[in-house]
Amino acid sequence: MLNLLPTKTHRGRRFAAVLVAVLLAASLHGCGSTKVYSANKTVVYRDNIYNVSDVKLFSHTSEAVFPGDSNVDLDNIEKRAFESLLEDHNDEVFVRQSFTFDDQAVVYQAQNVDSWSDFERMNRRFDDALEDLREFLADEKETQLELD
Repeated sequence: MLNLLPTKTHRGRRFAAVLVAVLLAASLHGCGSTKVYSANKTVVYRDNIYNVSDVKLFSHTSEAVFPGDSNVDLDNIEKRAFESLLEDHNDEVFVRQSFTFDDQAVVYQAQNVDSWSDFERMNRRFDDALEDLREFLADEKETQLELD
């Protein structure tokens, strides 16, 4: 007579196999690809070190600075408007471009500008630095950025 019911030996092996599978699964539970990076992030610019690890708000400004605290926002200014600004101020405008980390302003560059091409050159340099900063702040693995 053929016995098709599992014997104690089969039940023991099945129990051992299930036990090994459960233990293996439990031991692999902590082996995920999630990594936590907690190193401080710093930006180095002109011999100054800025800790930007906990920055919540990052912004930038580009402005023409005039005596008497009257500044003009130069973000998205067009060529004709800028040239008109130059004509109104003896063909020279002091331009200041800066980053703000939360409430800390960092002047990236500030200089007198006397033509649209000089202003465009200044903007290209500023835009490159902005892109570097954005990529740096978004990358959890990077810990230090040196701006030119």
